[in-house]
Amino acid sequence: MPSDELKPNLRDLPLFAALSVAELRQLMRQSAVRGYKRNDLIFMEGEAYAGLYLVLSGRIKVFKTSPEGKEQIIHLLGPRELFADVPLFTGGPYPVTAQALEDTRLLFIPRQAFLDLLRGSSEICMRMLGAFAKRMRQLVNLVESLSLKDVTARLARYLADEAKRTGTNTVLLPVSKANLAAFLGTIPETLSRSLHDLENRGIIAVQGKQIIIQNRSLLQELAG
Repeated sequence: MPSDELKPNLRDLPLFAALSVAELRQLMRQSAVRGYKRNDLIFMEGEAYAGLYLVLSGRIKVFKTSPEGKEQIIHLLGPRELFADVPLFTGGPYPVTAQALEDTRLLFIPRQAFLDLLRGSSEICMRMLGAFAKRMRQLVNLVESLSLKDVTARLARYLADEAKRTGTNTVLLPVSKANLAAFLGTIPETLSRSLHDLENRGIIAVQGKQIIIQNRSLLQELAG
């Protein structure tokens, strides 16, 4: 059973903010905290669906693998983010694979427990619809980026989005270059060349895993 110290984490999330104390306690009783080491698989594509997850700490990647073994990362997720929610409504198995990128703690919420919660709260239903709409926009942007833009433009879009999300001109890469390359649909060597290209043009400065945006307007122009 999850410890009481995790309850504020849920109450601070917009999705769960409308829960009463009784509803929150019921959800916590039915949920479980699970720990994963770096590279541990959380679930695999095609595995029977059991429920959804909330990241408490650490980072995970959600990806699909082609028959040839090529990996395409769909989402890179960190604390306070929910995932594996789509099969909750569509049924069927997990459509993707999820893996821990570092030591990670997740809150697992069984499918039936969450469905029971939704049936009793129109507010949470509306917030779930909002989350799905946001996820759909992200997927549309990913498809557009992979099909219509070169790697440098994809990288520029990623950096511009991260800067907007954090409200700063400094982007801390949350994952390895290999994983970021897979997310951008390329290989590490090509990603490195794109980073050097942006740096040589005075758009960014690279300091290890920290990217400092020096010319935001040019970066945005490249991102499209």
